[in-house]
Amino acid sequence: MTHAQGGPVSDNPADDRFRSIVEAIPNAIVLVDRERRIRLVNRKAEELFGYAREDLLGAAVETLIPARFQAGHPRHVDDFFARPETRAMGAGRDLFGRRKNGEEVPIEIGLSPIDTAEGLCTLAAIIDITERKRAQERFELVVEASPSAMIMIDAARRIRLVNRRAEEMFGYARAEFLGQPIEMLVPERYRAGHPGHVATFSGRPEARPMGAGRELFGLRKDGSEMPVEIGLTPIDAPDGHYVVASIIDITERRRSEDELRRSNAELEQFAYVASHDLQEPLRMVANYTELLAQRYAGQIDERADKYIRYASDGARRMQRLVADLLAYSRVGSQGKPLMPVEADQVLQAVTHALQRLLRESGGIVESDPLPRVQADEGQLHQLLQNLIANAIKFRSEAPPRVRISARPQGHRWLFQVSDNGIGIDMQYAQRVFQMFQRLHELGRYEGSGIGLAIAKRIVERHGGTIWIDSVPGQGSTVSFTLPPARTEGALAP
Repeated sequence: MTHAQGGPVSDNPADDRFRSIVEAIPNAIVLVDRERRIRLVNRKAEELFGYAREDLLGAAVETLIPARFQAGHPRHVDDFFARPETRAMGAGRDLFGRRKNGEEVPIEIGLSPIDTAEGLCTLAAIIDITERKRAQERFELVVEASPSAMIMIDAARRIRLVNRRAEEMFGYARAEFLGQPIEMLVPERYRAGHPGHVATFSGRPEARPMGAGRELFGLRKDGSEMPVEIGLTPIDAPDGHYVVASIIDITERRRSEDELRRSNAELEQFAYVASHDLQEPLRMVANYTELLAQRYAGQIDERADKYIRYASDGARRMQRLVADLLAYSRVGSQGKPLMPVEADQVLQAVTHALQRLLRESGGIVESDPLPRVQADEGQLHQLLQNLIANAIKFRSEAPPRVRISARPQGHRWLFQVSDNGIGIDMQYAQRVFQMFQRLHELGRYEGSGIGLAIAKRIVERHGGTIWIDSVPGQGSTVSFTLPPARTEGALAP
C-alpha cells in the first residue's frame, strides 16, 4: 500500500470503496498506525484542523493534539493497540484537538481497530463539539445564577451537577455532591421509597412539580431537615438521560403559613363564639317582634304596624347572617380530616336535599361520572349544595338547567358547575367570592351573600382554587379544583 492522492492506494477495488465511504462520512476521519503516523484523512478532517491532507499524511498524530497533552498521548495509543476494540476515547475527560493556527477545539472521538495491508490501524471518528460546549456553558451559567438550588442527576440517580445555591442550602462543598446518590439529601425515613419515585418519573418524564399533594423535606449535611418544593425537568443529552431538580427552601413560607393559620384559627374561633352567642338574643328579638306583629297588628296605627314589620324583617335577616357566619367559621374550625370520597354519591345526596327547590323551579341537575377525591365529605356536600342552589336562585325566565362535570387537570381534578341563569358581568368575578357581597338590590334575591365565600373557603381548605366564568343573560360556570383520592393510582373517574 502506497500513498497517492492523499491516502493509501492499491489496485484493490475494495480499497477504493473504503476511501469513498470515508470521504463521504460527515465526521472528521483520521487513520493512525501503530507508530502513531497518520495514514489517511478525509475532507472533513482537513476542514476541522485547517491542514491540507498532504501536510498530515505520514505526520505524527500528536500534530493534532495540544502541547499539554502530547507527552501522555503515546501511552493512550499503546493501550488501545494492546486491547483493540471499538470504543469512545477519553470517556469522562474533556478532549481537545489543535488546529494548524494553534487554536484548540473541543472534540469527541470514537476509536475502531481496522486491519489494513500495512497492519492494524486505528480509525478515529472526530466530532467538533464547540457548539455543544457553548450551549453547555450557557446552561451552566444559567444554573449557577439560579436563585434556586439546582441539582442534576443521571439515570443511576448519581449527582452530576450542582450550583452554588445547592451548596449553601445543603451545607456540602461541590466536590462532596458529585458522584453521590441523590438519596444523600433525602431524610432517612423517606429513602427506601425514593428510588421508586425516581423510577415513576423516568417512566413518564415531563416537567412537573415533585410530590404534588405531599410534604417534601431535604436533609442538610448537619442532619437538620428543611421543608422544600421541587420542580423536575428531564433532559436528553448525547451521553444519556438526566433530570434537573430545582429546589426551593420553604422554611420561611411554612413559618408564615403557620402564623397565618394560627391567626385565622383565632379569628375563626372569635367568629364562631360571637355568632354562636348572638343566636340566642337574636332569637329572642325575632320571637318577640313576631309576637308584637301577631298580637298588636292594627291596634295602634298603620305606622306602628310598618315599624314592627321592619323590626321583624331585620331580625330574620340578622338571624340568617349569623347562621351563615357560623357556617363560614366552621369550615376551618370544625372541618374533618380529608378522606377518599365518592363525589357521585355526594352529588346524589345534594340533589335529594334540593328536591323541593328543584320541583318548585322546574330545575334539572345533570352530571357526568364524577371521580373519587380527597375531601371532607360534609364540606363537599355543602360546596355542591351552595353552588347548585345559587344556580337555581339566580335563574332566568327559563327553567334552571345545572350541569356538573369533572376532568383531570395536572395533579388535581377540575370540577365545573354550569347553569343557564342570569349570569354576571365579569368585572365582578372576584367580588362574588367575598363576604356579604351582593350584586343585586336587597330583597330581590334571598340570602346573605356568604354562600360563595363559604364555597371558596371550602375549596381553599382542600388546597384548590375556585373561579367563575360568566356571560350576562347566558349563564355562569363555576370551576374549582380538588385533590384526587390518595388511594388512586391514576386520575380516572
